[in-house]
Amino acid sequence: MKWNTLKYLFKEGIVGLWRNRTMAFASAGTIVLCLLILGMSYSVGTNIDYMIEQIESKFGITAYLEDGLSDTAILGLKNKIEAMPNVAGVSYISKDDALKNFSEENEDASLFAMFKEDNPLPASFEITAIDIKNQSELVKKVQELEGIDEAVYLKNETEAFINIRNTVNYVCYAIIICLIVVGLLLMSNTIKLTVYIRKREINIMKYVGATDGFIRVPFLIEGMLVGLIGALVAILAVASAYNWVQGMSQNATGILGEIALMPTATIMTSLIPMYLSLGIGIGLIGSAFAIHKHLKV
Repeated sequence: MKWNTLKYLFKEGIVGLWRNRTMAFASAGTIVLCLLILGMSYSVGTNIDYMIEQIESKFGITAYLEDGLSDTAILGLKNKIEAMPNVAGVSYISKDDALKNFSEENEDASLFAMFKEDNPLPASFEITAIDIKNQSELVKKVQELEGIDEAVYLKNETEAFINIRNTVNYVCYAIIICLIVVGLLLMSNTIKLTVYIRKREINIMKYVGATDGFIRVPFLIEGMLVGLIGALVAILAVASAYNWVQGMSQNATGILGEIALMPTATIMTSLIPMYLSLGIGIGLIGSAFAIHKHLKV
């Protein structure tokens, strides 16, 4: 297709969009609504994942050491554990540190002085896994190391946590897929009505010898422009709403005040390209589908 022809068709798409601005507004509104619900689902799912990542760090592994290990042996064990797959970090807790932590947790400073000379608590490693789904395998490997008395982790709590995370992810994915399908169907139906309204114009174009592609392209351009407008409106709306919610959460007190939401800039870095691609894509595909199925060209 020649450049001049392409420019003409693009201009026709813009002209057609302006002439049928009422239907274009309805189409854009449909896309905005779908993208807003999609953005809400994505934001909720992403923030749940964000909170889960913070909680995951609490589901660590504690590896208790045998008594009497030298500093060299302890350092060697630490290096071996750090070299294992799925290990994010290892911190050493000495016997004195363990007793001090125990005293602070029980709010009784006398315990540290009482048991300092005959400390019954073992030294340990606090191990953080990269992925808690594979924690059980990591525990087995740590337990096999010479010098490790016992390696433990919150098995039941970890498994329950993993199930909750997976369920949330599946629900969010299902919502996103459903909204994309709904957006395509609504956009297609709106384009059908537009095509019906402009049937006389299309028949005139056919009568003067216009090809199928020549007739279709302006509709496709209209669909893309409508999708772009819908995406831009949705981006502004979601950014404003999310920024407000984040501000409210920062000013909240009690339990709500402890909930950290993902920064607006971070969430929008993902949402903007998603909205633009989905908005333009829904407009283009919806237009193509409607024209292919309902235009007898």
